[in-house]
Amino acid sequence: MKMKLRDLAGIVLPVLREPSVCEACGGPFTCGAKLSGCWCAEINLSDETRADLKTRYSSCLCRECLNRLSEPPAVAGG
Repeated sequence: MKMKLRDLAGIVLPVLREPSVCEACGGPFTCGAKLSGCWCAEINLSDETRADLKTRYSSCLCRECLNRLSEPPAVAGG
């Protein structure tokens, strides 16, 4: 697979990426994937939700859509 220099630069500097379109809502967003990871990995989704999303969508979803699908954080002692 041949990558363009701009695509490679986008891995290091996400600000250089072209906007993506969320497959769920159709809204524009910038993918946060970089060498150290992506913001989407910080969103707490159940294994079942992740599996369902992989069958329904072939590309990334925006932060807002993933947040809507996320599980609430666990409460300590609770």
